[in-house]
Amino acid sequence: MNNFYEELLKHDLNPYLLFDSNGKIKSYNIEAEFLMNFVTVKELFELAISNASINFGFNKKYISLKYDKLYFYAILVGYVNENEVALRLYKVVSNQEHTISNDTLKIVNIFSLIDLSKNTTLLNSNLKIEELYDISLPEMKININNFLICLNECFLLFIEDEHIALQVQMKTGEYEIINHKKYKIVAIEFTTTKKVDYNKNIEYKAEKANANIFFTHNKLRIEMPIIV
Repeated sequence: MNNFYEELLKHDLNPYLLFDSNGKIKSYNIEAEFLMNFVTVKELFELAISNASINFGFNKKYISLKYDKLYFYAILVGYVNENEVALRLYKVVSNQEHTISNDTLKIVNIFSLIDLSKNTTLLNSNLKIEELYDISLPEMKININNFLICLNECFLLFIEDEHIALQVQMKTGEYEIINHKKYKIVAIEFTTTKKVDYNKNIEYKAEKANANIFFTHNKLRIEMPIIV
């Protein structure tokens, strides 16, 4: 029976990790292995410790967490001795289909929009940008107004910096399903030397532009479908 429960936990949709008292992982399931592509073991251990109950036992807490494309609405932390602590994260799962109205989209060169936003927003800035562009990207359908609003906010985040890197490329092997069709994804990634904090306002504006946005350590990344 123990083997059955171990296999059940291994294949559970929710990430599970067991740490020792020093923060080293003793065991984890498949979902946790995937999660660790986007968050460090140290961060997960600190999440567990900071939300553990004062006394031995379990503590469930409803908390909104986002790691790249993974969203969680609650965590469970448990320990029955001082040598081990377990963490389980409860994933947000949605069956909602992603749809975009073609009436709001226009064919445009994405690099022209990036240059327009950059030159307008950084007019009086000394920010130096190291650009790496995949010029093979085709023109694509974009909600121009909402995309520029989102992009302007992104550039404003770095207006006081001395230097950032800006990379624009097509993601390899990744697709997004929209209106029942599969589309390749373009990624616009800003890299700086400081930590980039989550910004709810920019996330909202990215959603209005039919884009996803991710804040990871010293990077900010916009992803959107290549609709031609």
